[in-house]
Amino acid sequence: MSGAGSSGDGGPRRELDRASAELLSERDLHHTLEVAGMAVATGEPPTSRILAVSPEFCALTGYSEAELLERTFVDLTHPDDRSRDLAIYHEAVGGGADREWRSEKRFVRKDGAIRWVVVRGAVFRDERGNAVRAVGVIEDITERKQAEEALRRSEERFRAAQELSLDAFFVLRAARDEGGRVADFVFEFANPAAGRLLRRPVEAFVGRRLLDVLPDQRTDLFPLYVRVVETGEPHDIEVGYTADGHRMWVRNMAVKVGDGVAVSCSDITARKQAEQALLDADRRKDEFLAMLAHELRNPLSAIQFALRVSQMPSVPEPRRAWAQAVMQRQLSQLGRMVDDLLDVSRITRGKITLKQEPLDLGHVVYQAVAAAAPLIDASKHELTLDVGPRPLSVFGDTARLEQVIVNLLTNAAKYTREGGRIWLTARPEGAEVVVRVKDTGYGIPEEMLPRVFDLFEQAHPTLDRARGGLGIGLTLVKRLVEMHSGSVSAASEGEGRGSEFTVRLPAAEPLGEPEGAPGPVAGALARRILVVDDNRDHALALALLLEQAGHVTALAHDGPEALAAARSFAPEVVLLDIGLPKMDGYEVARRMRGEAGAGALRIVAFTGYGQQDDLRRSREAGCDAHLIKPIAPEVLFAHIAGGER
Repeated sequence: MSGAGSSGDGGPRRELDRASAELLSERDLHHTLEVAGMAVATGEPPTSRILAVSPEFCALTGYSEAELLERTFVDLTHPDDRSRDLAIYHEAVGGGADREWRSEKRFVRKDGAIRWVVVRGAVFRDERGNAVRAVGVIEDITERKQAEEALRRSEERFRAAQELSLDAFFVLRAARDEGGRVADFVFEFANPAAGRLLRRPVEAFVGRRLLDVLPDQRTDLFPLYVRVVETGEPHDIEVGYTADGHRMWVRNMAVKVGDGVAVSCSDITARKQAEQALLDADRRKDEFLAMLAHELRNPLSAIQFALRVSQMPSVPEPRRAWAQAVMQRQLSQLGRMVDDLLDVSRITRGKITLKQEPLDLGHVVYQAVAAAAPLIDASKHELTLDVGPRPLSVFGDTARLEQVIVNLLTNAAKYTREGGRIWLTARPEGAEVVVRVKDTGYGIPEEMLPRVFDLFEQAHPTLDRARGGLGIGLTLVKRLVEMHSGSVSAASEGEGRGSEFTVRLPAAEPLGEPEGAPGPVAGALARRILVVDDNRDHALALALLLEQAGHVTALAHDGPEALAAARSFAPEVVLLDIGLPKMDGYEVARRMRGEAGAGALRIVAFTGYGQQDDLRRSREAGCDAHLIKPIAPEVLFAHIAGGER
């Protein structure tokens, strides 16, 4: 019996011993993990109910042991992670054999805080394979997750910044030879701006070697990058290079990153071009100032010597006349230079106002030819003129258009060897009137054609300097033509093959027939003229000129003296300087006009002040005209006679 009994009781006892051994094994494992300071929890597989926890698990969740034994693992899991976590758990529990699992999820603490954990679990089964316990070791990975998230966000911001950046950015990894030396670099990363800078898609060079992509940089950037890797010292340089046939300038900055370099490149081509343009403009300005000094000294020297000749009592009359002619020519040259300088200044500051009216450009051409004839004749050039039979109707300023054509003719005369030929044609062409000035002169180099109208620019700055000129005539031509809504262009087949300048102006409605030709200005009538100027030499010379023309004159040299002379002399015309001592010319004009009445006295401002504001102030002060020194005597006589304003 006993044997039988013993034999009969053997099966259940073995099962009990086995279960006790497994339970002991589970408890030993639990205790061992607790001693190791790890968070451990035991659960009931079918229900996920918590059966046992370690103090570390309590600290992790914020709940007491008693509170946790009333909960399930699902209760602790973040709602967004439950379905995924349960799927992993159920797969491990229902596998039919000892199964382990790993799950990364979020716990919600008692205080509501979120903690990231990784659970590594194992399932304990009975001899029939039924899951009886699930033990998990829980590791708090919140800080790691936060670091990973911060890194991810940093990488996102970095990539977004690189995507949007206008500067090229790329990372190069060093490629070393068998001796450990840097033999090349490999593109590991490049932003879209790097592709634009290198003028090729990013995917076409990322993963390729630097010297395969930019072989011309072997002697420039490559050794600099090697130095950055070997010394750790960054560099920041400006370098020019050619990409896909396109020449560029970049600011290249590189720092060491691991076994390579991170490089940032800013396109500074526009800045470099602007700097070069400034240098060129400064050079042209210096050349212009040197030329201006030369051009001013030449006529002044000629005037000085001619004046000395004319003052010598023993000089024969023909030589005295020659000296006077020299002084007249040189004074005219000085006047033209001053006018050109002032015109350029006024145009660049937008101070010129055109007096536009319907006119026949053919008449303007004839006037311009007459003005340029002395220089053309002196150079023994042959001028061919063709303006056609019909009127060339345009809407413009007669004086300024004449200035345009005179400048083109004098330019042709100066830059054509003696005995050359000049052609001037003016013709209607569609909706335009076109003026062409062609010569057999020195021509214009091809590289100069785009810049020939630029200020301070000359195609032949050293040629024929004795003929005078500041090299700003073509700038004036371009600005004045454009102010008339026209255009001007230059053409040349090269040096020594002549030049052609073409002016195009909008055509206007044909002019009507004039009712009658204007008669000559009545300048023979003698006038009583008061000359007011603090420059005594100028005042006396002007008075002598007027007296030679039959007029009666009186002089005054300041404002109060002018008012007194006006009362005693009773002039019909006053030639009034503006820059007077004691009282300026504007005030003198106002007082004279107040005493004499509106039409009883003709007041002509005769001054070196020629800005638009000066003209406005003289008009408001009561002046009938505003003349700018120097002025041709014939024009002055016409104003005195009242024929012009």
